[in-house]
Amino acid sequence: MVKKVVFTYVWVLFMLVACGVGGKKVNSEEWKMQPVAGVCDTVFVDIMDVRNPFVRYVREDDCYYMVGDGGYMWVSKDLCSWVGPYNVIDHDTVSWVGASPVITSPEIHEFANKYYCMATIETAEHHSCAMFVADRITGPYKTIDSESFMLDTAEVAGFPTFCKDEYDYGYMIYNHSGEQSGDGTVQVVMLNENFGRRLGEAFVMFRASQVPWSYKVENGERVKSSVIESPYIVYSGKDGFGVLFTAYAGDEKAVGVAYSETSMLNGPWIIEEEPLLRGYGSASLFDDYDGTPVMVVSKDTIINGVEKSVPRFFKTDLQFEKLQIKGNYKF
Repeated sequence: MVKKVVFTYVWVLFMLVACGVGGKKVNSEEWKMQPVAGVCDTVFVDIMDVRNPFVRYVREDDCYYMVGDGGYMWVSKDLCSWVGPYNVIDHDTVSWVGASPVITSPEIHEFANKYYCMATIETAEHHSCAMFVADRITGPYKTIDSESFMLDTAEVAGFPTFCKDEYDYGYMIYNHSGEQSGDGTVQVVMLNENFGRRLGEAFVMFRASQVPWSYKVENGERVKSSVIESPYIVYSGKDGFGVLFTAYAGDEKAVGVAYSETSMLNGPWIIEEEPLLRGYGSASLFDDYDGTPVMVVSKDTIINGVEKSVPRFFKTDLQFEKLQIKGNYKF
């Protein structure tokens, strides 16, 4: 890891000049990531402000790629210092997404030699999920199907994530807002061959009201919270199959996990009696350079009087039936 840290300074200088990396070598006529506001910056992770961070390590590049709210991307060699932000989503403005949507909770998944970016999209008319595709992790991510709404246009939905079954069928897992339904749900829907449309209707995996430790305080009384967000599939042990999620334990976020009794999407799902982490949210996993599974979460904190959502990393162990958190990531 020392080698990585030393090399970072040379690499950062290159990035500030080039402002375009990822995958194969490119020439000036090919796509390069576009810096937001035309400027690249270098930021250390402990003072970053990236809500809903999601990380992927690409071995061919020996780089970490992080996306977060806004649909922006950051790039790092060591998880400690990051260069960005870059615009990487080049969506179809004639689709329902429109010209200037609010993009939040993006994730990037690799499948069949392509990269798929799914995100929450908010416009004046809709609050839903969309899927984009690119040939390389750095984009550009293009709209797959301009005529597809993916979900019911009246449904307030968000935080999409991807999984596939043993037959390589793709599924989108997302949450239906508790503010609309009265009881937030984690739901799953099958996707078509190119992942641009849904096949059939979504079904409920589990509900916010089933989370034993989740509550809010109203007029001095503890009541069940209707909020459940940020689902993410985890595989552990031989047959362990779970979903990470974020809910509220009083006035703070917490990361919980539910496990499928059948190791199948249709459950039944058993939610752990206590959260994995308190004070954190938006949990997901990625494989580190040495294959170690690492959890990235967000931590709302105040830095120099400014509220920020700072990425935090935890080493985990997936060898057992249930996910184990081994401690803070050591840079």
